[in-house]
Amino acid sequence: MIMSDSLTSYSLEQLDPATQAVLAQAEIEARAFEHNYIGTEHLLLALLASQENFGTRVLQTLGVSYSRAQKALEHIDRQHAQKGEPPTEQPIGLTSRAVAAVTLARSETNGMRLPLITPELLLIGIIREGEGIGAGILRSLGADLEKVRAQIYAHLVRAGKASDVSPVKGNVITCRINDQDLAAIDALVEAGVRTTRSEAAAWLIHVGIDANKALFDTVYGTVAEIRRLRVIAQSLAQDVTSSSSEEKG
Repeated sequence: MIMSDSLTSYSLEQLDPATQAVLAQAEIEARAFEHNYIGTEHLLLALLASQENFGTRVLQTLGVSYSRAQKALEHIDRQHAQKGEPPTEQPIGLTSRAVAAVTLARSETNGMRLPLITPELLLIGIIREGEGIGAGILRSLGADLEKVRAQIYAHLVRAGKASDVSPVKGNVITCRINDQDLAAIDALVEAGVRTTRSEAAAWLIHVGIDANKALFDTVYGTVAEIRRLRVIAQSLAQDVTSSSSEEKG
C-alpha cells in the first residue's frame, strides 16, 4: 500500500477498500514501467485492471481496455525516449497531477453525498484534472470524457436512489392523470397484465424509463452535477458568513 508523503492529506479511511486496492495496483503499474512515480496514467491502468467498478465498464463499452491503455503508455514512453529509472525499494509517491486527481475525487464525495472516495470518483478526478497523461490516453483512444463522466454520475445517482427505497414497500405518490392514461391503466388491469391500478401505473413508469434510458442517463448526470454545485455554493456561503462573523468579532 502506498504510504508516501503525497498521500498525507488523505487518510486511508477516506478511501473505500476498492480505491485502496487501485492505489496499490497503481504502484505496481508504475514499477512495471520502471517509473519511480505514480501518475494519472498509472491510476488509469490500475482502474482498468479491475473489473469491479462501474467506471471501468463504461470505458470498456467505449473501447478503452487495459491492454490498449498499456500500449498507449508504452508508445508515449518510446516517443519521449523515456528510459527506465533504477528501481527503488522505497515507496513511490503521486505526481502533482495525480494528487490533483485524488483531490478532485475527494471533492466529488460531497456533491454525491458519498462517505468515501470510490474508484468511479477517482476516474472522474482523472477526467476533471484533464491535463494529465491519464486523460490524454483516454482521449487518444477515442473516449468522450464528458460522456464517461455523465454516465458515472447517472449510475451513482441511480444507486443512491436505490439505497433510499425500501425493498419491501415502495413509495406512494398522488398525481392527476387524463382519461386516456386511466383507460390504459384499467386495460392493463382488466387484461390481467397487472392486478391493481397502482401496479399498472408503476409498470408503465418503469416501461417509460427503460424506453428512454439515454435521456434519463443525461438527466441523472445533470442532476448529479447540480447537486455537486449546490454543495459547493453552500460551502462558499458558509465561508463568507464565517468570515463576516470573525471580522465583526
